[in-house]
Amino acid sequence: MESSRLHRIRISGRYRIASIVFAFVVAGRSLAMAGPPVSFELITDGGFPVSGAQRWIEALKDLDQSGLRIRSGRPGDKTEVTNRGTEESPSYHVVGILMANNQLALPYAKFSLSDRAGIAKWIEKLQDDGIDGLTTSKAAFGLTADELVEFDKQLSTPINFDTKGIRAGDVARKIVQSLAMESSVTTDARRAFARNETVLDELNGLSAGTSLAATLRPLGLVLSPDKPRGGKVRMVISDVREVTESWPIGWPPQAEPRQAAPKLYEYLTVEIKETALSEAINAIQGRVETPFLFDHNGMAREQIDVTAVKVSFPKKRVQYLRVLDQVLFQAQLKSEVRLDEAGQAFLWISPRRG
Repeated sequence: MESSRLHRIRISGRYRIASIVFAFVVAGRSLAMAGPPVSFELITDGGFPVSGAQRWIEALKDLDQSGLRIRSGRPGDKTEVTNRGTEESPSYHVVGILMANNQLALPYAKFSLSDRAGIAKWIEKLQDDGIDGLTTSKAAFGLTADELVEFDKQLSTPINFDTKGIRAGDVARKIVQSLAMESSVTTDARRAFARNETVLDELNGLSAGTSLAATLRPLGLVLSPDKPRGGKVRMVISDVREVTESWPIGWPPQAEPRQAAPKLYEYLTVEIKETALSEAINAIQGRVETPFLFDHNGMAREQIDVTAVKVSFPKKRVQYLRVLDQVLFQAQLKSEVRLDEAGQAFLWISPRRG
C-alpha cells in the first residue's frame, strides 16, 4: 500500500535558513498508521553542521510520523516525551537533540544517522508501551514486568464450580466470562472446542488461570497474554502451534514444597497390594487435601493408563508423597508440587519421559 503525507519542516537557527515544505511518498505500512501518532521536534546542538539537517530529514521522513520540526538550541533544552492527546488516545511529542557528533539523542537513547532500524524500534516501543515503557525492560510474552504481574493477578481468582466430566468448551467459556479482561479465541481453537471433549480433572477451587490452562491443554490449546500496539493486554486462546510462548499450568514454588503442601509430607502406615494405580491415587488425594492434575496429553502419548496399571507398596510407615512417588514410578510417572496464580498448591503428575 502506498500513502503520501505532506510534512511541513521548518528549519531555523543561526543561519536563518528559510522554511521549506517537503512532499514525499512512503511505500509500505507506516508506523504512524500502526499506533499512536508521534511528532518530532529536533534541536540542533552547538557545533552541529548546518548541512546535517537535510540528511536527518531524509533519514527520518519515511518513518511517516505526524510532523518533524528542526530548530536551533536554546538554554534549558533537553530531550523529553510528552503526551498531547489523552490516556485512551495518546499523541506523543518527542524532543530530541542533534548533537555536534551528528548523533540523535532521544529520551533514554542515542542513535547514529545510519541506525534507522534502531530509531524505528524506539518509536515502536513508545507506541506500544507509552512513555513509561521507554525505561522499562520487557519480561516474558513481550510484556513489561508490571503488565505481567497484573495479568497474573487477573487470573488469580479461584473458580467455584465443578469441572470434571463437564464439556471443556463450557468450562472455558465460564472461566473467561468471569475475568475482567478482553479475550479472543482463534479459529483453530474454536474448531477444537467443537469436538465436545470433557474436562478430565476436578479444578474447583483452583485459580482461573491454572484451571483454564488445564482445561485447554488436552484439547491441544493454550492461553497467552497479548498486547496489540497501543492497546491493553488481552488474553488469547489458540492452538499450541500458533504461538511460541504459552501460559503454564501452575508455577514452581519459591519456598520448599513442604511449606506449600505440608500434608503431603505427613506420615502414615500403608500397604498396597496389586491395586489399580487410579485407586491408589484417589485414596491418597482424599487424605492430603491437595488437588491432583494430570498431564493427559503426555500420558496418552506414552500410552499410560492409570486404571490398567497395577501397583504395590510394602507395609511401612512413610510420608504420603513418598508412597505416591513410588507407585507413580511403577507406571513411569512422576509428581511435582506447583502453585496456581493464587498460591494454592496442587500436584502435577506427568510422564517421567518428556
